[in-house]
Amino acid sequence: MPKYYGCPCEGCGKPLTLRDDIVVCPDCGAPYHRDCYEKLGRCIHSAAHAAGYEWKFPYQESELCTCPACGERTLRSEEHCRCCGAVLPPEGAEEPADRSEDPGEGSFDYSSFYRQFQETGTPSVDPMKQAYEAAFGKEEAMDGIPCADWASYIGPASPAYMNTYCRMQLAHSKVSMSFSALLFGPFYFFYRKAWKPAFGFLAAELLLAVPTLLQLMQITGSTMAPALSDSTMVLLARICSALSFLLMVVRGMYGKWLYRKSAAEKIKRIRAEFPDAAQRKAVLAAQGGVSIAAVFGCFLLLMVVGSAATLLLGPNVDALINLVYG
Repeated sequence: MPKYYGCPCEGCGKPLTLRDDIVVCPDCGAPYHRDCYEKLGRCIHSAAHAAGYEWKFPYQESELCTCPACGERTLRSEEHCRCCGAVLPPEGAEEPADRSEDPGEGSFDYSSFYRQFQETGTPSVDPMKQAYEAAFGKEEAMDGIPCADWASYIGPASPAYMNTYCRMQLAHSKVSMSFSALLFGPFYFFYRKAWKPAFGFLAAELLLAVPTLLQLMQITGSTMAPALSDSTMVLLARICSALSFLLMVVRGMYGKWLYRKSAAEKIKRIRAEFPDAAQRKAVLAAQGGVSIAAVFGCFLLLMVVGSAATLLLGPNVDALINLVYG
């Protein structure tokens, strides 16, 4: 486990939680809140560094238990986890036997949860609620928006997305690999109704295709073809190919974060226009979710742009056919 979670900050004495920005003294290993360390300007044990002082974990194993929400070790004498703030089970309740395969901070044993649900019909602990509280606080608000509104807007895929956003929040990261965004490009954002990144990535893809269009114009003898040498055209094509690959990687890494930013803008606008909860939920569901029509619209737009690009080609189309089919 990360040994600093749940330990007191050496500056203020308050427990270090999963949501805190933690810094560690490079000389002795003492943990601090970043703000506390910056206010102090130095480690409080700096005078003892020369004598070889090393910070030690302050609790014995017998004093600790495993939090069922975040999986970190916390004091069994307290009612709430010092790491994530979740309510701890009563003393003597069964703790998770092994979290060695836990995929990350703030994650939960969903297999146990669903097994319990199948056996009893009602789980004793709602893991999603504790996940939201661990990541976004007691108000369960992400970007100032209640998680219930996020779920209404995202639709059936909301548990997977919200679990990912909880992990990102706890890790203070904007990165979470989305293979849909990586492989399908702008179509992913059109499908999720994230219009700004959708049109932004579409415009970038079209711009990176310009060198290929210029090459086709030269091959077909277009009068509008620029007077560029073959070596220059090859160089431009290689640069755009590298940029296209980089764009694909960035899209995959930040796709879910960009979707979150786009969705937050819409949800905040809807919340301002529809204060009634029932009406707001219906509007969120209608304006959120996914859109197959938007994907087809993107495809048709590309066809129109492609057709318009063919008007720029020259009369020597046979040279292009011979190049393609040999």
